[in-house]
Amino acid sequence: MPRDQKIKKHFEIADDGMQGVIGYFHYVFACQKAVSTEHTVGSLPPRTLQITHEWGRLYDPADLCREMGNLFPAYHARIALISLISIFEGALSNFIERLVEIHKIPKPQRSNYKARLVWAFGVASQSTFGSDAMRNRITQICLRVDYARRLRNLWMHNNGLYDDRYETDGIEVNGNPPVIEPDYYEYKKNRRAVAVNLKPDAFPYLAHSHVELLHHLHDTIQRVHFGQKRPYVYAREKKVIEWRRLLIGL
Repeated sequence: MPRDQKIKKHFEIADDGMQGVIGYFHYVFACQKAVSTEHTVGSLPPRTLQITHEWGRLYDPADLCREMGNLFPAYHARIALISLISIFEGALSNFIERLVEIHKIPKPQRSNYKARLVWAFGVASQSTFGSDAMRNRITQICLRVDYARRLRNLWMHNNGLYDDRYETDGIEVNGNPPVIEPDYYEYKKNRRAVAVNLKPDAFPYLAHSHVELLHHLHDTIQRVHFGQKRPYVYAREKKVIEWRRLLIGL
C-alpha cells in the first residue's frame, strides 16, 4: 500500500520546521559571538523601545546589551525550544486529526498536549524504525520530550519558576519516572522561587529528541495503519539542507 500523503505532508512540514529552528539556533549563537557589543548598542533604537502601536518605554540600549550578554545563552535556548515544541505539537494534532478523519483511531477523549504526547509515546513504543541504537533510546527521547513540555509550561504559566506541577504533571514512560532537574528539589525543600536555567547545550539534545521521535511516529503510523513496509529515510541520501525551503517554505 502507498503511504498516506496527508500524513507524509504533515511529517515533512514539521520535520522541516524543526530543522529550521535548529539552524536558526546555531546561526544566532554564532552571530552573537561574532558581533561586538559596541556595534549592537549602536544598532538598537536609541532611547525608546516601542511595545505597542501607541506606547513606547524608555530603556538604556547598553543595559539591554549587558543583561542580554549575561543571560543570552539560556534565553536563546528557551525561545528556540518553545518554537520547536509548537511545531512538534502541531504535527501531533495533524496526525491525530487525519487518523480520526479516516477512522483509523477513535477520537481522543482529551485534546491537550499532554494527552497527545501519551498517545505519541504509545505509538513510538511500536516503532521498528532506524538503527538498534535509535530504537533502544525511544524511552529516553520520550522522557526528554515530556521534560521539554513541562519546562515550556513553567515559562508560559509560572514566569519560568519551578512549581509543584512540574513534578506531578510528568508522564511516566515504560515504567521510567519523568526527568526532574536537581534545581527543582531546591525549590521543593525551601519553598522559595527557583528559576529554570536551561543550559544552551541542553537545546540540541532536546531538539534531536523531538526530531527523532517525529521520525518514529511517521514511520510507525505509515506501517501500522497503511501497510507501508519501506522506511522513509531520506537522511541516507546525504542531501545538503535547503535552508530557504526550511526557513520560509519555498
